[in-house]
Amino acid sequence: MKRIISKLCQSILILFLVSILCFALTRLAPGDPVLTYVQPNMSEAYIETLRENLGLTKPLYIQYFIWLGNILRGNFGYSLVNTRPVLGQILERLPATFILMGTSLVLAVLLSIPLGLFSGKYKNGILDKVTGALSYVGISIPSFWFGILLIYLFSVHLGWLPSIGMHTTGDTSFPDLIRHLILPCSVMTFLNVAQFSRYVRSSTITELSNDYVMVQTAYGMSETGILFKHVLKNAMLPMITVLGMSLQSLVSGAMICEQVFSWPGTGQLAVTAVTTFDYPLIMGITMMTAVMIVAGNLLADILYTVVDPRIRHAL
Repeated sequence: MKRIISKLCQSILILFLVSILCFALTRLAPGDPVLTYVQPNMSEAYIETLRENLGLTKPLYIQYFIWLGNILRGNFGYSLVNTRPVLGQILERLPATFILMGTSLVLAVLLSIPLGLFSGKYKNGILDKVTGALSYVGISIPSFWFGILLIYLFSVHLGWLPSIGMHTTGDTSFPDLIRHLILPCSVMTFLNVAQFSRYVRSSTITELSNDYVMVQTAYGMSETGILFKHVLKNAMLPMITVLGMSLQSLVSGAMICEQVFSWPGTGQLAVTAVTTFDYPLIMGITMMTAVMIVAGNLLADILYTVVDPRIRHAL
């Protein structure tokens, strides 16, 4: 419990520092936010009144705490481009992002476990060499380049799959969603498998050298039984930490994939906000993303404490 409380306090501190950095960067960015509301026929006196009503004449630290208080109450402000509530726009796009991130993460874990296990079991074998080569490729290539390559091959050249969007116009069926999901999900899954399988392989090799493996072998347990009943359980413990650490790259990868494939998620919304200098929307997406990443890391720490009895007994 003490470890969980400590991690929770650290998470709150991290979010507080992120909020300060986020607010400072937007205030240091070029341009004057009040110019968004200025009309050609407005007088200087009216513009100054407008600036005062927006709170821009107050000291920066007061502006920050006013903004932070609004954030804690769920008021992320309004977009400078379309004047819509920022939180509403983010919540509209979150389901699409969760579908892409969640599907790719589940597939990556399901593929990484058997690949890493058998690569570690048959170290330096054919499977290990092939998996290793593909992992190096997946770690090295940029996600946007790989996405463009898949679009050219499967959409432009072969015409098998749609290249952009989440649905075909007029078709909101589940099979149509799956067809649009295949390419962006394949990009993220391949890049995650390249990373996760290496960790599972390394953990498997370490576990196979432990004494309990020899003991189970001496008792007559089969290699497959040892691999899946004992080695898998212990090899998966570091994967919990790896999954928590990989959330940052997963979120950034989702943003790139959403832009390449025009997937209507928060990543595409963030790119649009940056290109249009929509500061309230940028700040809202940054804070929401930070909350997701910190919450994911906190959950990974809690799960690690729950599933590893050595940590529980040490507390």
